[in-house]
Amino acid sequence: MYKKISIAISGIGNRALPKNNKKAFWDGWLRQITKLKKFKLVAVHDVSNEKLKKILNLKLLKSSQVYTNFDKMLKKEKLDALLVCNPSKYHFSYIKKALDKNLNILVEKPVVNTFEEAKKLLKHKKNEKISVIQNWRTKDVGRILRKNILKGSIGNVEQIFFRYVRNREKTYYPNYIYKEKFPALYAMGIHHLDLFRYILNDEIVTVNGNFFKPKWSLYSSLTGFNLHLVTKKKTFINYTSTFSSLNSVNNQESIIINGSKGTMINESDWLEPPIFIQKKNNNKKKDLTYNIKNTSIKDQYNISDKIIITNFCNVILKKEKPICSYRDAFKTIKLIEYCKRACLLKKEIKIV
Repeated sequence: MYKKISIAISGIGNRALPKNNKKAFWDGWLRQITKLKKFKLVAVHDVSNEKLKKILNLKLLKSSQVYTNFDKMLKKEKLDALLVCNPSKYHFSYIKKALDKNLNILVEKPVVNTFEEAKKLLKHKKNEKISVIQNWRTKDVGRILRKNILKGSIGNVEQIFFRYVRNREKTYYPNYIYKEKFPALYAMGIHHLDLFRYILNDEIVTVNGNFFKPKWSLYSSLTGFNLHLVTKKKTFINYTSTFSSLNSVNNQESIIINGSKGTMINESDWLEPPIFIQKKNNNKKKDLTYNIKNTSIKDQYNISDKIIITNFCNVILKKEKPICSYRDAFKTIKLIEYCKRACLLKKEIKIV
């Protein structure tokens, strides 16, 4: 019988503990950990006393188990694992310190804040102890896309058309939101570009594109982009995205995958079902998610989160492979960096 994994959480924001559970898109990492009996939550860390009070109000931990000082928590608590879900600017420092303690780490995307930090972490001897949260891999649609592409359900995939159109121009957002650099690329592109790599089981080798922004945008940086990407196996991907849409009628996401034997289509907000397949020379489409009952945005996030946290448990206890290792996540971070360069230079770049 396995002993319970002693775990701490760093960062008690909305992703770990939703401000309003009824309106949130997920139950949160705190609930996922406490539901999975193989984990024992022994400490939490956050720079905000207000957020730590929420933990104490839930009576999950004693006051001696909540910390505003990360170093103090690592020194005092006997930990096996750490879940990092605070702002990405803290990730690199906290991950390095946790690796020095030989902890297993599960970290929210982006795993680090910059490409330079990512390269430094790649050289760390213990980076194999890092698992990275990439939810678009573990939602039902992501898993079904990968399964059907890899088994050849639509033949050779040669074209992908992906559109992401979101209204993130909300006047009630905090000011720091509007100071983010290239927000659509860094906040959502990391999901979508990782999804392309994952479902195709292929790597993107060239990219060109451009940034754009409407004059009325509240953001200081460019909020949209167009990308043309080509993979090793010659899949052509056309990807357009913006945070500056005032539309509230259409779905945010649209993906069309064209293969030599058919097409798969998904229209969603956050990659939830349904997903349809239409075979070549056949006017009828089939719902590949017809047997999935829990299709809401919240259900799909919770399904995804449970798969990730269970995998992390099995990585520690059973030496299972992580769904997204650090070395795997690094390839997506590098891809984003090259996409940014291509858009700024407005020319095709080879990814090396």
